[in-house]
Amino acid sequence: MSISKFSKHRNIASYTAPSSVSAPSLLRAGSDRVFQKLIFDLFTISARIEQVRVYFASRVGISGPQYSLLRAVASLQGNEGVSIGTIAEHLQVTSAFIATQSALLRRYGFLKKSDDTADRRISRLSLTSKGKQLVDEIIEGVRPINDTFFGGLERREFKALAASMAKLVDSSRAAIVQIVSQDQQVSLSKRDKSA
Repeated sequence: MSISKFSKHRNIASYTAPSSVSAPSLLRAGSDRVFQKLIFDLFTISARIEQVRVYFASRVGISGPQYSLLRAVASLQGNEGVSIGTIAEHLQVTSAFIATQSALLRRYGFLKKSDDTADRRISRLSLTSKGKQLVDEIIEGVRPINDTFFGGLERREFKALAASMAKLVDSSRAAIVQIVSQDQQVSLSKRDKSA
């Protein structure tokens, strides 16, 4: 390496970014480096899970969210079907979204809707024979992918991951509420200044 190249590198100013978290449980020796790595890993995992979902959905001619809806109904329907509200809560989306997407899946012949026997205001969804056949086919393809994706985890690691993810789903909802609240305050502040 020439001296001129070496001296160019020596002129780089040192910089240490401020910590992006303050909770002691998220810091290691005062550093958020492990936390930052976790966030970047979550971005990567999220993108890869979405890629798997879109791949299997596109193979059967439906969207990613419709794929998730079918899988949720298959998992939750039991003997009586599953309510739209229960599916919405399970998938962390609105009931209106489930109603819209389930209507499309009913048109394709994959789902059927029936009234709840105890409360006619509640609609229950279940797979049709065609829907069951489709889910069976999907699961045959996705099983080895899931085994590859998650199979490296020991039972206790998987249990801890599942528990941690459930906590993160709840705390992420609170974080989004905080962001929306901050945006509303900024909008009000701008409006007040312009008035």
